[in-house]
Amino acid sequence: MRRDRVRLLGAAALAAVAALGAVALGSRSLTARADFAFCNQQEIQSLDPAVTSGVPEARILTALYEGLVRADPRTGAPIPGMAESWSVSADGLTWTFALRGDSRWTNGDPVTARDFEYSFRRVLDPRTAAPYADSLWCLRGAQAFSAGTGGAEALGLRAPDDRTLVLELERPTPQLPALLLLAPLLPVHRGCVETWGREWIRPEHIVTNGPFRLVERRVRDRLRLARHEGYWGAADVALATIDAYAADGITTQLNMYLTGQVDWMVKPPTSLYASVLARPDAIRGPQAGATFLRFNTTRAPFDDPRVRRALALALDREALARDIMRGGELPATSFVPAGLGGYVPATLAPADADAARALLAQAGYPGGAGFPEFELLYPHNESTRDFCEAVAAQWRDRLGLRPRLVNQAWKVYLDSTRQLAYDASWGAWTADYLDATSFLDCFKSGVGNNRTGWSSARYDALLVQASGQQDPLARAALLAQAEAVLLDELPIAPVYQRICLNLVSGRVQGFHDNVLDLHPLRDLSISP
Repeated sequence: MRRDRVRLLGAAALAAVAALGAVALGSRSLTARADFAFCNQQEIQSLDPAVTSGVPEARILTALYEGLVRADPRTGAPIPGMAESWSVSADGLTWTFALRGDSRWTNGDPVTARDFEYSFRRVLDPRTAAPYADSLWCLRGAQAFSAGTGGAEALGLRAPDDRTLVLELERPTPQLPALLLLAPLLPVHRGCVETWGREWIRPEHIVTNGPFRLVERRVRDRLRLARHEGYWGAADVALATIDAYAADGITTQLNMYLTGQVDWMVKPPTSLYASVLARPDAIRGPQAGATFLRFNTTRAPFDDPRVRRALALALDREALARDIMRGGELPATSFVPAGLGGYVPATLAPADADAARALLAQAGYPGGAGFPEFELLYPHNESTRDFCEAVAAQWRDRLGLRPRLVNQAWKVYLDSTRQLAYDASWGAWTADYLDATSFLDCFKSGVGNNRTGWSSARYDALLVQASGQQDPLARAALLAQAEAVLLDELPIAPVYQRICLNLVSGRVQGFHDNVLDLHPLRDLSISP
């Protein structure tokens, strides 16, 4: 095994292993290794579900909290969580959730329907600035409340008793159970939030209701979780302790995995795929996700659709997927990946460098002349760096442009894109649930995940029409029309369909590949 590692890592990476080993030794002198340890890619934004939007955050939050539903570990589909059952009225407008009576918060309080009533209202409250607030706009009065033009009393949200939550909708939303898988819709403890204010997420204050509780947090290092015995399904939770590391860089993460410091890592360096993909512990499969370039449409020259189309058409998506990503990623032919519930995506125009140059000339920049130098922002990561370097090279070579690469830590990158403090940026989206709206709703006007400044009344109207359509074929056709608007105006330029690639120790049980790349910590165990 040692010879295999040397062959894979090479001399330079072995030096990194040695350096990391010294750091890990210092850390372990304080706390013994957890039952299960993994690399969570980046330092998380927050432990407050309402204000988060990333995958690293969701992995932790769904271990600390449990919503009305939870994800099936094999498929990612919604199954009963804090709600043991639910029903929907014949017109599809009233959903009634029956909550369990045998689960408690980590401070001993019972989990009730009123906790969800408070938490959902908090997500919708404009003062929270929740990026996923629009996921609850299906509730009666919710969009007006989020916009500050309606009151909380008009919300279709009530808890008639401790074990019953009633959601009254503006329009039928058959995908509602899947929507409720979203991490921002996890419940929070009202007393904790209101007692401690901004400090409520500190380890000494936080109160959670999920399969695990927070024991320790070392920023930019590690989160330690321990099994929560007051959780309704505690008897089914095999892991007593978990360490989630925020290691800096995927090469470091790979070194931690190969030296046994962690049991799971996500997407090793693309430069090592040739060796990594042949390993028996590499679990790879298609993912319902897309990587794209995002344009700030509030800044010139990216406010001109011709410029955005030129930048998109200039990209050789096949070469970027094949030669840069190297893991079997497929070049994008749409934004919404194919195969989501029978949905047939709209078609993205094929790469065409000549057409791109003509569009740029029409916009007033023949051969790139006069086009300002601009920043291409990406989160600090070797794979995103390699990808963005290749994109920048294609824009330079094919259009005569002068992109300048800028990288930021994950949290800073998220803040920059949310605040539209960028020119162009790397972007990625993985479905939260298996429906085209999980992708298309991101670019509705004014929603927190849009991050482009783009707005289209036509696009918004088509999504509203689709949301009220109960005929699946008619609904899919309206969604495809909306996607066609997105792919015509191109506030984003889709590049490739993502893959799931995980390195998982053979001693880990309960880890199942699925297109959502969801692997609930609740359902993992370690073999003797």
